[in-house]
Amino acid sequence: MSKSLTIKNVTTIMEGIASEHPQINAILRGNIWDVDLTKDVSGSYLIYDVAGITPNGFNGIDYALDLFLCDNVTQINTETNELSVQNECSLIALDIMSIFENYNKVSWADKDLNLVLNKTWSIQTFTERFDSLYSGVSISMSLSTSYGYARCKIPVLPSSQGIGYMIIESTFIIG
Repeated sequence: MSKSLTIKNVTTIMEGIASEHPQINAILRGNIWDVDLTKDVSGSYLIYDVAGITPNGFNGIDYALDLFLCDNVTQINTETNELSVQNECSLIALDIMSIFENYNKVSWADKDLNLVLNKTWSIQTFTERFDSLYSGVSISMSLSTSYGYARCKIPVLPSSQGIGYMIIESTFIIG
């Protein structure tokens, strides 16, 4: 039986990609504005975020993902390595697209996970100044997964027994 994709699965997949790819030196979940949170990293950064989850009309859902691959740009006189950084980051981005296209073939993949790379992805180059000057590529992509519209079975105590609350593992939610 195949499993549907979850946000936790996305995190595991992105960490697997980052650990497998020799040119990715740091990974961060967030958006491009968080790039300076990873100080003192030399090499390429992979920043990713789940931008949204939407129904796809085929008894499934799509996870929209934003990925950023970037590196510091050196500025010596007026010469920069901006073009080289964008080139390297675009090649890494294409590697990532290949991994998603062939996901069930990678050794660390969850073979029961139902996931399909939608062919509507795009890669754009950028150069942006944060605390430092960064250049690279942004990737807009989505992954499709099956979804049976089944509800989670969360035990709920009736409010007649005092304050109503749900127990989710060991977490109490007071309602």
